[in-house]
Amino acid sequence: METRPIILGIPDRLDPHVLDAAADLAGALGARLLCVHVDPTRYPLEELPDGTIRSAPLDPESGDEAIERFPARLLQQLEAQLGGSGLEWQAHAAAGGPGQQLSHLALQHDAALIVLGVRERSMANTIGELLNGSVAVHLTHRQRHPVLLIPPLRAEQIRNS
Repeated sequence: METRPIILGIPDRLDPHVLDAAADLAGALGARLLCVHVDPTRYPLEELPDGTIRSAPLDPESGDEAIERFPARLLQQLEAQLGGSGLEWQAHAAAGGPGQQLSHLALQHDAALIVLGVRERSMANTIGELLNGSVAVHLTHRQRHPVLLIPPLRAEQIRNS
């Protein structure tokens, strides 16, 4: 019987601490880590047979339909941190609302849980949550899979590590 995967939501800036914690958890459970980046500026049109997503921009004048690609710099970070670890992992690109897409993938893959990093409180993050909503709140209230939130390291934890 195949172990259910762990889904890790990958923001535009991934905290290495969050990736390490998710990888440690996946390793301890013998689970595959499905690293998902969702582009909220586009919406999904179609899921192709290989799992890739064809999407279009929210603003119809800003571009054409395209196949979603996982951001290269984030893929490099994943490879640097997870390469050689022996952990089975996969990068997946999606489009649309992050909460909805992570929930959809959790259902599609019968995930064991969804892991998200919690950002430091800042004015920019607060405004972003007011305008777009909180992905963590969306997931904890609107789907059936467990959600693990990993807080950021504090300055004294960073100095001691």
